[in-house]
Amino acid sequence: MKNLLLFLILICSVTVMAQERPTLYLIGDSTMSKKKDPDKNPEHGWGQVLPELMSSEINIQNHAVNGRSTRSFIAEGRWEKVKEQLKPGDFVFIQFGHNDQKVNDPARYTNPFTQYRSNLEKFVNETREKGATPVLFSSIVRRNFNEAGVLVDTHGQYPLVVRMLAKDLDVPFVDLQLLTEQLEISYGPQDSKQLHLHLEPGEDPYEPRGVTDDTHLSKKGAKLVASLALQEIARQDLQLKNYILPQVLSEKILREVPVGEVEYSEKVPWRKALAQDENWYAGKEARRIADNVLLYQHHNGGWYKNKDMSVELSPQEKEELKRLSAVDAGTTIDNGATHTQLRYLARVYKATGKEAYKKAFLKGVDFLFEAQYPNGGWSQFYPIRKGYYEHITYNDGAMIGVMRLLRDIAQNKEPYSFVDAKRKRKAAQAIEKGLEIILATQVKVDGKLTAWGAQHDKETLQPAKARAYELASLSGKESAEIVRYLMEIENPSEEVKKAVQSAMQWFDEAKVMGKRVEWIKGEHLPEGRDRVLIEDPDGGPLWGRFTEIGTNRPMFIGRDGVVKYKLEEIEHERRTNYSYIDNYAEDLLKEKYPAWQRKHTSQK
Repeated sequence: MKNLLLFLILICSVTVMAQERPTLYLIGDSTMSKKKDPDKNPEHGWGQVLPELMSSEINIQNHAVNGRSTRSFIAEGRWEKVKEQLKPGDFVFIQFGHNDQKVNDPARYTNPFTQYRSNLEKFVNETREKGATPVLFSSIVRRNFNEAGVLVDTHGQYPLVVRMLAKDLDVPFVDLQLLTEQLEISYGPQDSKQLHLHLEPGEDPYEPRGVTDDTHLSKKGAKLVASLALQEIARQDLQLKNYILPQVLSEKILREVPVGEVEYSEKVPWRKALAQDENWYAGKEARRIADNVLLYQHHNGGWYKNKDMSVELSPQEKEELKRLSAVDAGTTIDNGATHTQLRYLARVYKATGKEAYKKAFLKGVDFLFEAQYPNGGWSQFYPIRKGYYEHITYNDGAMIGVMRLLRDIAQNKEPYSFVDAKRKRKAAQAIEKGLEIILATQVKVDGKLTAWGAQHDKETLQPAKARAYELASLSGKESAEIVRYLMEIENPSEEVKKAVQSAMQWFDEAKVMGKRVEWIKGEHLPEGRDRVLIEDPDGGPLWGRFTEIGTNRPMFIGRDGVVKYKLEEIEHERRTNYSYIDNYAEDLLKEKYPAWQRKHTSQK
């Protein structure tokens, strides 16, 4: 009996100890939240890495969610869910602000000095009522360096309100705006990209087109920000310091960079040449690449495709390029050619003032004017190459890339302010004609506007066949790029609005749900990998690169030109080297189109 009593006492003691184990709750936005598929997703919230930096003696529950403001977090019942679980001895990390700033979104925007402050007070007071400890955080900074290499604030009054509230209510406060500003500056305009998401196409499964994101954090950035936050908690001698791993407290986070010195990588690949800090374009490496760009330019002002402009060229190679520049070898706008070189030259000219770069730029712009069809379209190659190359080409962003450049010139955007008034007028006329052909080529099915093909016949304007595996169809990928361009028009006409609305209705009707694209690896596979389409209840939306006109069925076409309706039925080489189905328009359907609708369809 005595032993039984001791056993029960022991069990009760263990239960009480387990109940007394504190929980750290995180409430906030995407910069703090835990991401889906963390092993695959390069985006990380700083709260996501806290379990790696803290003792297992404390539970951590991350309730931060992408896109939430104080208003939407409360409205969706997320705070009530956290509050119901709070018990004495717990902690709540509170960080909002990025989305409270969104003045055009009534579901999220809050005035910093009124509703934003009031919502923060609610979190603090109700946490304390539960016997738990609130800790306020200001928002992390965005990587926003200006041309002089100075980090410029984007948060306005929101961090100030958090500081004031923390003082007024005597709440522990971690100034993450200050700490992350110091972190960004210590890394500098160039190396600070490591802290965020600067990824090439194919590096991020969630953004197949690549991504440049200076708000959200990479895994490295998230870990450094979390470590800074915990070090500040320890410095303030808050009770939470007892749960921080010793190695975190001893780690040196900030770099020591002498004032006025900015370090740049010696070599930059051509694929990243447009993703550098503005100051880089005045440097030796930028000028070396620009000199290569001049050598590769054809006598008519255009460039060939798939040429690495950043390679080191021998004297013999340079002489050969000078000779080839006078040979008609097929200048093009395919695969980013010509408009990418022009954007690069404009940046280097602005930074250096070297007239040769300006002259080459203007010659290239004249090439684009000359290459435009009278109806407004652009072919893949100019001078015209017979065959599918003469189609009006949306494929791989060819025509849209040209139109975006010309639009920037017409609107006198930097770094194109040096362009003369006559060319700016011609650029404006060119994009107006380009818009006309975009609207004219939107495919009608049973009298209803839908989407666009990857290429269209220059005479009939109907979707046209290119290579054997690129049949006439509606293209999810190219149509998404066209819609993005149309949505960027500041004051769209009713015809443009109708085109966007019709295309988005098509995207909604043609989307594939319940499936996802996945890369698999294995020694038994050719080249050790394969791309497959698998069943997933949470998968989608996906769209076919080639979608059958009339049925909206994704088509999978190998080099034999035969239409299949399953990805696994075409050859391995095509599956792994060509994108047939992906989430091309997911961002449009979920975010950009609803915002565009609010802006343009509510106006009277």
